[in-house]
Amino acid sequence: MKVIENQDLSEIIKLLDTIRDIRKVMRTHFQKKMKEHDIDVTIEMLEVLYILWEKDSINQQEIVDRTNRNKASITSLIDNMTRRELVQRNADPNDRRNNLVALTPEGKKYQKKLKPLLEEFYTSFQVDISSKDMHSALGVLEKIYQKLTG
Repeated sequence: MKVIENQDLSEIIKLLDTIRDIRKVMRTHFQKKMKEHDIDVTIEMLEVLYILWEKDSINQQEIVDRTNRNKASITSLIDNMTRRELVQRNADPNDRRNNLVALTPEGKKYQKKLKPLLEEFYTSFQVDISSKDMHSALGVLEKIYQKLTG
């Protein structure tokens, strides 16, 4: 195992702290943006909607895996989204023990409202960051992810 210098360790800590801070600021900024556009969903709901926009009608466990949240919190979140008629649970035709979570017409409407806001939000990051810098940062983050996940 390679010995890490104190300076390197300090840089890793700064990097991870910065990632946490970026996530917090992004969350706050996007919540504000949704409020300005009278969009009444939480960031957690948005995460689930986004996953279902990419692939509708999926097993709840897949949502748990993709969001890195525990099963109980996702169950509660999906219950809430079901009450708000954003998603519905349907029996899995291949396994009666499972339900598939699917978008409702109301959940699909949110895609039309939110996708442009998300695209604008993500595009705003690119203003002062070159493609080379973005590629380099992504490479470092992927290495950290690979190291953590084995």
